[in-house]
Order: sequence, then C-alpha cells, then structure tokens
Amino acid sequence: MIGKNASNPLNGVRRAIPFASARRAFRAVLQAAGAGGKVLLPAYIGWSPKEGSGVFDPVRELGLEFRFYALDERLRIDLNSLGAELARGDVRVLVLIHYFGRVDPRYTDAVRLGRERGAFIVEDEAHAMFSDLVGGICGRLGDAAIYSFHKLLPVESGGALVLNEAAIAWAARIKAPAGEMAAAQFDLHRIAEIRRTNWRLVDGLIRESGAEMEPLFSSLAAGEIPQSYPVLIRHGSRDDLYRRMNAAGFGVVSLYHTLIAAIDPQRFPESARTSRQILNLPVHQDAAEGDLVDLVDELACAAATG
Repeated sequence: MIGKNASNPLNGVRRAIPFASARRAFRAVLQAAGAGGKVLLPAYIGWSPKEGSGVFDPVRELGLEFRFYALDERLRIDLNSLGAELARGDVRVLVLIHYFGRVDPRYTDAVRLGRERGAFIVEDEAHAMFSDLVGGICGRLGDAAIYSFHKLLPVESGGALVLNEAAIAWAARIKAPAGEMAAAQFDLHRIAEIRRTNWRLVDGLIRESGAEMEPLFSSLAAGEIPQSYPVLIRHGSRDDLYRRMNAAGFGVVSLYHTLIAAIDPQRFPESARTSRQILNLPVHQDAAEGDLVDLVDELACAAATG
C-alpha cells in the first residue's frame, strides 16, 4: 500500500537548530555528549589572537579530554592513525573537518571506523555548508553537522547544529537559544555555482602562471563547493606574500597559519608544514572574473620577485 502523500515525519528528517555561532553549536553538542570519553580531532586546527580557535576552544573550556589523529600534507585523513586512536576504546566524540569545502576522499572509511567504535560523529562544516546543502556529498554520514553562516555568506554571525535521523533524540539534550536560519535568506544554489566557477577559473590561471606555488587540491569533485582556493607556497615567504597581496587590495588569508599549541609539530609534521605554507585565495560570490585574473597576476608577480 502507498498513500497519496508522505506521512512519516521521521523519514529523511534532519533537525536544524540555529545558534549564534558554529562554536556555540559545537559546545552544545559536547555538553549533550556528557562525560565518559574523549574528543578525537584532526591535527590541523588553527588559532588566532582575534578569534581564538572555533573548534578547539569549546573542548578546552569544558575541560574535556582530547586527542588528535594525523592528516597528510594535503589534509587527507590518515586512516591508520585514526583507527589506532579509536581502537583505544575511549572516544566519545569523533570530529571530522571538511577543510575549505572539500570532502575527504577517505570520509566514508573514517565514518565507518568511528561507527565501529561507537563514537558520536560530528562533521565540522564551517567551510562546507554548501557542499552539504547544495552538493549533498557530506553531512549525512555522521550524527551531526555544524554550520557557520558568516564564513560563506554576507552576514555578521550565525550558525547551526544539524542532527541527522539517527541522532534526532539528541535534540532533547541540546540547550539552544532562539535564533534564525540565516542561510534561508539566500539562493544557495546560485551562490554555489558562482563559487565553483570562480574556483575553476583560479585553478586554470594558477596552473598556467608558472608561479612557484602548488594547488593544495588537484581537482574540484562533483558536489564540492569551495570556501576558498588554497595553494602551498613552496619557496619564499608565505607571510610576505600574504602582506603584499592584502596591501594590493586582494583579501587572501592563511588557514591556518598558527596551529593550536596542543598540536605537537614533532608528532604531526605534515600538519605543521602545511600551516607554514598555505595561502587561501578568495573565490566567493562577490569576486568578479577580471578581479580574479588580476589577483593571480599579482600573486605570480609577487611570488617571482619574492
């Protein structure tokens, strides 16, 4: 028998709870998880004197125990490291981060390892909300996802916690203030297409420029919506390039130029090396084609004159 209309309110449900910020949404998840286990995070988490560390500060503030698993230089999950940490049997919350809107090629395997050890899986989608909501390629294998509106949209604040079907019961544990879903005000599909178009343009220009820099990612997969275009500065000073580009009017950033002190560079040398070399180029929806051409020209010139 098939009814005229869908009637099961739990079939395919995702519960979105608005917060003032992604940081507060993550804190609420950690509080709901309670004591009795550690938080396992990837070993590429940044800190700045102005903003602190969005994903690590709630862990520290709540006094929770934590550990890290390794990533390679391209920020791909080291499954051996992740598996070894989970095998210790004390992980309560596993955090996966979709850096710069890219979904790790080992995402499915990482979730499987977490499930096998009974971890509650949180996907940090501060950079990947579009890859989730428009691309549909992340955010659904874990138990919960975290959004940060201001990192992708022209709003000053706002975030959300999204609970997937298997974790809907957690909604009763979440302490959330009243808020609004700022993302609902925008045409996300159109914005996502502009970002993908801009990424492809910058990618082609960078590869044709001959500049001594290397794209962090080799391609943009179907459904991936970029937060920025990351490159690795192999020669010369990344910090000098950052200053010169911003002085010229191009808003580049370095995510993350300073790792949190808890990440030991001797234990995680790949993360440390990437943090020293990374430069993120803007490909957001306000960037015009001509300005992106000028950006890459300026960057190539600055890199050549080092």
